[in-house]
Amino acid sequence: MLNNKVTPRAFKDAAYAAFAQVTKAMGSPRRLELLDLLVQGPRTVEQLALGTAQPVPSASQHLQVLRRARLVQTQRRGTHVVYRLAPEVGPVFVALRRLAQARSPELQAARGDFFGPEGPLEVIHAEELRSLLAEGRVALLDVRPADEFEHAHIAGARSIPFEELPERLNELPRDQLVVATCRGPYCALAIQAVRLVRASGRSAVRYEEGVAEWQLDGGQLASSAG
Repeated sequence: MLNNKVTPRAFKDAAYAAFAQVTKAMGSPRRLELLDLLVQGPRTVEQLALGTAQPVPSASQHLQVLRRARLVQTQRRGTHVVYRLAPEVGPVFVALRRLAQARSPELQAARGDFFGPEGPLEVIHAEELRSLLAEGRVALLDVRPADEFEHAHIAGARSIPFEELPERLNELPRDQLVVATCRGPYCALAIQAVRLVRASGRSAVRYEEGVAEWQLDGGQLASSAG
């Protein structure tokens, strides 16, 4: 039964104020970058500060804003506080990123400045990658840190963290296409990995997106975490 003491206008005002509180919490480049890291798996404040190149106190303040908006959750492990994404946040983050890619000329300009006149390296899209994985015709190389791979990775991927790749190139096949993947379209590790693999005489492209996009598009993830 409706509460006759609350008018439709008051209800709308309260609802949209709540929507705005969530979007306001996400309305910071630093906080969006923190969410992007948390898509890869749980992190301590110290790890998040290091990964986003900011002092621990600044990272902590941004995380508190996200926590108040219930976009992240915390768990204490010993002397450390571990942050993780709250449910439903990952798909929203992916949708926001895709919206910016489609509608923001500033983002398109930033991508152009980064990749230069030659443009981005050749990419493979999810549908084709799923087909090649099912047929066993591709070597999917995940170059993220090992803990991120263990938390969640594309089923069928192999883990070689980027810093280990120069010494482990011989583990990659020469008779298959190598597809490098990392954290998503704004992670440079896959780009650098493709260049290394190509320099070794192998064929290589990159999957431009990450685990969140793969899952959202219907792909299967696996975990090595205990």
